[in-house]
Amino acid sequence: MSQTSTETIVAEVASVPLNADNYIHTTLNYWKEDSEILREGQGKAANLTEHELRIARRADNAPNINPVAVRIRNIRPTLSSYTIPIQGFQVCYLSSQMRNWHKDEELKSVYFDEVSKLLKNVTGAVHVHSYEHHVRQKTLAEALATSSESKVDINGPVRRVHIDETPRSARTERNYYLPWTKPSNSHLHDRPFGIYNIWKPLKTIKRDPLCFCDARSLKSEDLQPGAVTVPNVGEIENFSIKAPRRGEEGRHEWCFVDQQGETEAVVFKIFDSRDENVEGGLEKHGVAHTSFVVEGTEGVEARESVEVRSFCFF
Repeated sequence: MSQTSTETIVAEVASVPLNADNYIHTTLNYWKEDSEILREGQGKAANLTEHELRIARRADNAPNINPVAVRIRNIRPTLSSYTIPIQGFQVCYLSSQMRNWHKDEELKSVYFDEVSKLLKNVTGAVHVHSYEHHVRQKTLAEALATSSESKVDINGPVRRVHIDETPRSARTERNYYLPWTKPSNSHLHDRPFGIYNIWKPLKTIKRDPLCFCDARSLKSEDLQPGAVTVPNVGEIENFSIKAPRRGEEGRHEWCFVDQQGETEAVVFKIFDSRDENVEGGLEKHGVAHTSFVVEGTEGVEARESVEVRSFCFF
């Protein structure tokens, strides 16, 4: 099997408490209706440091959290049925030659190249530019207690349903990292583009797995523009996600991979300019995602993972 093969992985024995239908029942943190959006330097956030603002946005007891009971399907038995064109995400084989995930220079030279090859293979991109990466190796409690000033994010799982970029912020970041005024970027100017994330465990996931919402089950009315602080660019918009309205409970189709291993990378769409037109009466969106708590794993060692966000030009 090649290093960036899109072949799916042989099924393993499930370890989480799944019911007969291969679902786990848990709670996800959605956006609470009519909550205040905390923006850097404004209102209640006026005097907060970068990390304090992240605590206010990331803590499980944050006032803008709406915990909702959901069921999440373990898709390991049917991995090949999930693809980017249909659900917005895909599980791919990705074995890395990385030796030290804490060395940024190695990560940018070795792993970014591996990511680029996989993205070109899976999305059909003709040019890939990886611009942001983050390694997470702490529990949520440990991460909130550790300064994240000038970092991409806290060094732990994010337990709120979100999409990393709004379309406006996708273009803001593209223009920042790949300005059209630079001659070397001129060939990209008129090309459609997307932002895709590759999320990969550094060891088999035993707690705080990441789950993904089938993009077809998300509606525009579910999207709540919010704010997030990122390196270099500063504050940008992302989408928090509101739970389906009364009468549509359970509309969001949630999926995860039980016992996801270190060669199982999830490639998922954050934004794609080719999706901005309505097709067949349905609007296409990026993939909402979040980590979640599996009952009985609270004492297990912290999850370790790496994520890379990349611009893909078509």
